[in-house]
Amino acid sequence: MTIREIEKLTFAQAKSIAIETVKIKEHDCFFVELGEHFGYSVLVFKNGRHIYHANDYELLHSFTVEKNGKEGIWQYYIKSLNKKLFTDSELLEPIGSYEEYNRKDYFLRNLWIMRYDYISAFAITEEDQNAIEEGKKSHPFFNSMSFCYVANKEIIDEESKYFEHLQKEYEKLSNDLDSFREIIATELANHEACLTCDYKEALSAIGLKFDDLPIDKQNIVKVELKKQIDNYQM
Repeated sequence: MTIREIEKLTFAQAKSIAIETVKIKEHDCFFVELGEHFGYSVLVFKNGRHIYHANDYELLHSFTVEKNGKEGIWQYYIKSLNKKLFTDSELLEPIGSYEEYNRKDYFLRNLWIMRYDYISAFAITEEDQNAIEEGKKSHPFFNSMSFCYVANKEIIDEESKYFEHLQKEYEKLSNDLDSFREIIATELANHEACLTCDYKEALSAIGLKFDDLPIDKQNIVKVELKKQIDNYQM
């Protein structure tokens, strides 16, 4: 079975081959054996639709299997999915860290939308673009959050509700100096500031300019940049 064939599995097909079924964050998670290439894996569904970007495969965790066996990878899947997936009510809860913000942002942009029928707006070839234009006849509403077209505007309105809450929570985080420090440290690391010795790309990624920051936040940026450069050179 190829990855494309796996991703095309329906709810009924996945359920029929499931060794075990676990409900995680209101998602149906089917633990299955996919053979020598993908091995012991987990397939994720919501509202009967395949959330295949949330799937995980033994192929990616051979070291865990060698060290802890199937029980070890089962525990890993459970722990990972509990961090990767969210209920609708959790998306409206306060956010305690930048790490949590990033997990919820990723979930909303990439996984939440998969519970609905949609047409991806990503196109590489002319054939892809033609498929999008054809799909827009039945899915006319553009969803900028998940970069796709959907059939009903209500889907966009619902996702907007969660994103608006997420943005408000992010603003609260960025206004707290300790949380702002976490944000800066994370983005400096993401943009390899220890190599470039510069903070501009990291700040730009979160929509900030150094000169626009108040003095206390400028100092945090400088301190965190120096810390990462020093740690790299040790």
